[in-house]
Amino acid sequence: MEVVPCPAVPASTSFRLVVHPTRAEPQVNVYRLPRSAESLQLEARQERERAEQCETHLARVQAERRSPGGLTGLIDSGLVKEGSGVTGRDLYDTAQQRLGGALRVEKAHTYAAQGQMAVALEVQNRSAQPWSVDREGAQLVSKEGARLRVLSVWQPEPLAPGQKGLVVVEVAATPEQARGIYVLTLGEGNGARTVTLRGVTFP
Repeated sequence: MEVVPCPAVPASTSFRLVVHPTRAEPQVNVYRLPRSAESLQLEARQERERAEQCETHLARVQAERRSPGGLTGLIDSGLVKEGSGVTGRDLYDTAQQRLGGALRVEKAHTYAAQGQMAVALEVQNRSAQPWSVDREGAQLVSKEGARLRVLSVWQPEPLAPGQKGLVVVEVAATPEQARGIYVLTLGEGNGARTVTLRGVTFP
């Protein structure tokens, strides 16, 4: 019986040979294939390159997860600012909200691009507790009662007391629907604090 191990670097190794009751060989030969320093350096370099590629890929995936896709991602990345890049509209002079609440809309813009619309809000949390938007409860309803289909609701992180933060609601809308006037309602998952913005129109 002849045992030939794979190429390796260690100066010594140990084998445990178990004798078969009927198939034993009188002699066992073991060979070690030496490796050159160049071969080891090449393998180490290849492993480093593979690790760097994995780290780069992981960083890219993590960055993509932090920022959403679609029209919401364009707004978050800064590629769309107050109407630049896609059709946009400032709602400062037209939209209204109830004053005196725990949450206040400081800025509001709407955007439109190929059947997709988005409402981007800067919300200030005036309460003593953090606020997180309820992604399942977001609504855009017209004065006639028509509802737009909400595609996504994005908030980078819970809004701490006293802080301002971005909330983006992305919806699907036909050109006819985009001409309507809507009421936007955003609630929180485990509480009664709600953002209500009336007079929302799209470009």
